[in-house]
Amino acid sequence: MNLKLYFLAFLALFVSQAAFSQQSPGETPGEAYLKNGEYQKAIDYYDIALKTNTSNADMFGYRGYCRYKLKDYKGALEDYNKAIKLSPFDPDSYYNRGNVEHELHDEVAALADYDKCLSMKADYGDAYNNRANEKVIMKDSVGALLDYNSAIELEPDSAKAYLGRGNLKFKMSDMRGALDDFDKAISVDSTRPDYFYQRAIVRDTLKDYKGALKDYNKTLSFIPDLPDGFQGRADCEMKMGNIKAALKDYTKAIDLSPKDGWAYLDRSYAEIQAKDYKTAIMDCNEAQRLLPTDPIPIVRRGDAKVAMGNYSAADADYVQAIGIDSRCSEAYFKRGLEEIANKQYQFGCKDLKRAQDLGYKGGIDAIMKQNCQ
Repeated sequence: MNLKLYFLAFLALFVSQAAFSQQSPGETPGEAYLKNGEYQKAIDYYDIALKTNTSNADMFGYRGYCRYKLKDYKGALEDYNKAIKLSPFDPDSYYNRGNVEHELHDEVAALADYDKCLSMKADYGDAYNNRANEKVIMKDSVGALLDYNSAIELEPDSAKAYLGRGNLKFKMSDMRGALDDFDKAISVDSTRPDYFYQRAIVRDTLKDYKGALKDYNKTLSFIPDLPDGFQGRADCEMKMGNIKAALKDYTKAIDLSPKDGWAYLDRSYAEIQAKDYKTAIMDCNEAQRLLPTDPIPIVRRGDAKVAMGNYSAADADYVQAIGIDSRCSEAYFKRGLEEIANKQYQFGCKDLKRAQDLGYKGGIDAIMKQNCQ
């Protein structure tokens, strides 16, 4: 079996790729349907054929692949089980069954099948890549990194392996390494918007806002209705001090995804910077409605009220936020600042100390040194 067909699953554009290999199609009607992407017709053909030829491992494999493409993962698993029983020394069958088990969220079984595949065919680059993906899910970062390295050594032009390794390095806080891998993925395949999107996130983290902005622009040139693209670009514009452009992009993100509470929350921050406090409060209210268990929209609303000079109302918001999450360090910090601004030093310093104990940064040490002697 040597024909490799690829399946791509997107989750908020954090990409996990699974490659699928199968025998090169011949001239039977079922194989012709498969080649043309007519998977249900192929299944119908194999249903009939397998009634009289129950020992054909390849036909079970073909039907399993078609079921996989139609997201009938349980049916695909049954077919690959039968294919492996009939032909237990075919590495592709274990590889393909591992991909199905990945979709069924059975990481242990998938890992075992990739292991079996590689024990039979040690130079199977895609198997190393997909085993690395499973190890990432199972939080085996070291093992995953070794497998991505092997995949790339075997297939130096494997964009998906660079992408997977780049995502892993990002999780491991190796931003420069992640950037290098995303650069390589894009050099191999510059047609994938998710590659540019991932690189934009890394560049943003590295404070290369101009570079991140270019990558968000590129992402949006591929997918002009991607809410996260507009929101990411708006975040960069805010950090570059372009509040007007940021507000426009946050609004576009909200238009495309009106139930995203974080988009309203981010826009509220931009509105506070633009001194449009009443509109910011409205966005905080909407964010609170969409994120009822998150204290940050209420904290942000308190910030807007502080900016308006309405300290008692702001204090009530900070109290409400703490009521939702007693470990919300930002709420204690903001309430402490508001109390110190009103010369309530004892209460303010107590809240700042609580925020500090909870891990809040934001220049808190200097503030306490100046006000809490």
